[in-house]
Amino acid sequence: MRGLMAPEMFEGCYPIVTPEENKTNTEHTIKYWKLGPEANPSDEPNSSPEYWKDMAETWQCDESEARRKRCSNCEYFNNTPEMLYMMDTIPRNAFDTDAGGRGYCHKFEFICHNLRVCTAWELKEFESEE
Repeated sequence: MRGLMAPEMFEGCYPIVTPEENKTNTEHTIKYWKLGPEANPSDEPNSSPEYWKDMAETWQCDESEARRKRCSNCEYFNNTPEMLYMMDTIPRNAFDTDAGGRGYCHKFEFICHNLRVCTAWELKEFESEE
């Protein structure tokens, strides 16, 4: 019996970006959109205080609210099984280390992570099944 996630399921999927494009787009998002925290991203309440204070000022909210905004709940973040399969073509790099699971940012076209965020964050609209 074949698994539900058999490779045949993803036939026709294509690489999303090259490793070089991923690196360039990541660097662009760090520089111009405050992607971070760059070092040691964490969901611990006291992690990266300078970064989260800056993001709270940018978004004009308190720090605890800023800390709840993550790539993992952003409108542009895609971590579906199909996208995870396509991202397997992009080798892991230092930016992947300890950053939570991978996901693809459709706004800036690079591999992002659950524990990071940038100033372009928008609330993901979740659909309920009725």
